Amino acid sequence: MKKYLSHYICLFLTEYLSFEKGLSENTIFAYRDCLKLFLQFVSKSSESKIDTFTCEMLDNILVVKFLDWLEVERKSSPKTRNARLAALKSFVYYLGRSIPEYLESARKIMLISKKKVPHKPATYLEVDEIKEVINSVSTHLNNGFRDKALLLFMYNTGGRVQEIADTSLDDLRLDSSPSVKITGKGKKQRTCPLWEETANAINDYLKIRSPMVKDEVHLFLNTYGNAITRFGINYILKKYVVKAAEIKSPLMKKIVSPHVVRHTTAMHLLQSGNELNMVRLWLGHASLNTTHMYIEIDMKMKRDILSKCNPPELSNEKKKWHTPKILQWLEDLSRIEHTKLC
Repeated sequence: MKKYLSHYICLFLTEYLSFEKGLSENTIFAYRDCLKLFLQFVSKSSESKIDTFTCEMLDNILVVKFLDWLEVERKSSPKTRNARLAALKSFVYYLGRSIPEYLESARKIMLISKKKVPHKPATYLEVDEIKEVINSVSTHLNNGFRDKALLLFMYNTGGRVQEIADTSLDDLRLDSSPSVKITGKGKKQRTCPLWEETANAINDYLKIRSPMVKDEVHLFLNTYGNAITRFGINYILKKYVVKAAEIKSPLMKKIVSPHVVRHTTAMHLLQSGNELNMVRLWLGHASLNTTHMYIEIDMKMKRDILSKCNPPELSNEKKKWHTPKILQWLEDLSRIEHTKLC
């Protein structure tokens, strides 16, 4: 009995990723887009129709051709290529688990290596820069209360942009000890305390918050009263960065996104003397290795680390070959030679 690829793609996207892996909707969409591109490539490069393409036809040679097609035809970056490869590996792992006779093909695909990606230090804002961005919000203008609460909330929590967009009213606790429950990757939850300033800004916003429908539970809404999207958050942030750059000119040279605000929170937590593992928990990183990147980009922290390690005690005795000046040494040498000749 032939096992068609389309059948397993549907099961992979609708059951495995969502129910077994517990991945977010956006991550599932990314896997979907990768498989969609792969099927487009197959339809162009193969005589087989997509709906008759069997699992046995998916081998390491075809995957490598697909990756080359991404780079040459679609001009994809090595980072994008690696992301597509990771998605395909996840799918063939699922196939190998579902179809035992496919295990050998899955093993060969798993051996395909990633391309090296140039390491770029993460961008972050200095304290006075993020302060200027938040202060550029005028609560006298439309959506001013929302925007101030949003920017403070992003900086306070260091949340991912989708986590910010998904935050609901039920996640908030605005009593004497304000906090928010954030649902991150893999539906893992963490609780972040809120500054009093953040809680006050949210309370001010809630007084004028106008949802389109009564049962709208999302905290931050767009102009039309619907749940704000991550694209809307990005637009709002960039609007105020441009405004703040008129006062703080170094901001003009920085490309600021919601993830840069997340980097900013992490850097400022570390610079305040917090342990790396505590910052990891705050950000919701699964691995401490992910959080290590922030130490790499902060030269001040590197100098502080070096200052705690004393240099070796060196002798003050000067080496003989260091004592004379080079010209003096050459002159002395010429005198010696002259004396020998005489």
